Amino acid sequence: MREQGQVVDHENYGRENSGPPSGILMSGTSTALIRTLICRWLVSLRVNHWTKSGFCLAALLFHGAVFDGSAWFAVLPAAICFCLVSSAVYLANDIFNRKEDRCHPDKRDRPIAAGHIAVRVAWVVVIVLVGTALGLSFVFYGGGSVTRVLIGYYLLSWLYSFCLRGLPLVDVLVIGLGFVARVAAGAFALQSFDFTAHPTGWLVGCTYFLALLLGFGKRKGEWLLMESSGMALGSTRRALRGYTAELLNVLIGCSALFAGSIYLAYCLSRSDRMPFILTAVPALWGLLSYLKLAWGSTSVETPEYLLLRSRSLLISLIGWLVLVGWFTAVR
Repeated sequence: MREQGQVVDHENYGRENSGPPSGILMSGTSTALIRTLICRWLVSLRVNHWTKSGFCLAALLFHGAVFDGSAWFAVLPAAICFCLVSSAVYLANDIFNRKEDRCHPDKRDRPIAAGHIAVRVAWVVVIVLVGTALGLSFVFYGGGSVTRVLIGYYLLSWLYSFCLRGLPLVDVLVIGLGFVARVAAGAFALQSFDFTAHPTGWLVGCTYFLALLLGFGKRKGEWLLMESSGMALGSTRRALRGYTAELLNVLIGCSALFAGSIYLAYCLSRSDRMPFILTAVPALWGLLSYLKLAWGSTSVETPEYLLLRSRSLLISLIGWLVLVGWFTAVR
C-alpha cells in the first residue's frame, strides 16, 4: 500500500506541475501589458503623423544642401521639436474631442475615447512634450525665429481646438498654416548653416495650397465615410455640416490647380529652368493621382497612410525627390 501510495503521489505531482511555472506566466502577462500600453501611447501621440514634420526639410532640399551633414544638423532639431509639439496637440485634441470621437466608427477606438488612458495622465504628458520641445528649441536656436514660429504654431493649435475647429472652410485654412509654419521653421533653422536661407514666397505658397489639398481631401474622405455609415455629419466633426460632396470636389480641384501652378511658375523662375522643369512631371503625376483618390475614395481621410496604399503616389514622390536632389545638390 505504501509503494502504491508513493506512485500515486508521484503521478499527481507530475500533473500539478506539468504547466509552465507561475513566474513565466506572470512575466508573459507583464510583457503583453507593456506592449499594449506602448501601442496605446503610440496611437495617442500619432507617431505616424510625424512624417508631416518632413516639411521642415523642404528648405534643405531646395537649398541644395541635402548631402551636407552640417545642414542636416541645423534643421533636424526643428523637425524633432515639431514632432513633439504636434504629438502634444493631438493628445490635447483627443482629450477635448473624446465625446465626439466616441461617435466615430474608427476614432471611438482611440485610447482616450475608449477610456484606456486617463485624462489626467494625458495632460501630464502634454506638459512634458511641450516643455521638452521648447527647451530643445531654446538650446539649438535660442529665442530666434524658429522658437517664435514653434510657439506661434502651438498657440494657433489651441485656438483651432477651442474656436476654429467647428467652422467650415476656416478649419482647413488654419490647418494649412500649420504646414507653412513647419516650412518656415525649417528655413529659419537652416540660417545657422547659411545665413542667406529664408522661406521664399514660392515655397510658402506651394506648401499652403498643398496643405489645403490634403485638408479638404481629408474632409471629403470623412464625409464619404459618414455617408456610407448612415451617420449624421455633425456627430463626429461639426464643420462637416457646412460641406457638401460637390463643394469639397471643387475645393480639392482648386487647391491642386493652385499648388501645381505655383510649382510650375517656380520651376520657370529658376536660372536652371530647363533641366529643373523636369521635376514638374512627377509632381503633377502625384497631384493627379491624389485627385483620383480624393474624388472617389475614403482613403484620403488618413493622408499619413496614402503612400502605403497608392503605388502611384509613392513612385511619384520618390521620383520627385530624386530629381530635385539631383538638380539642386549634385549638378
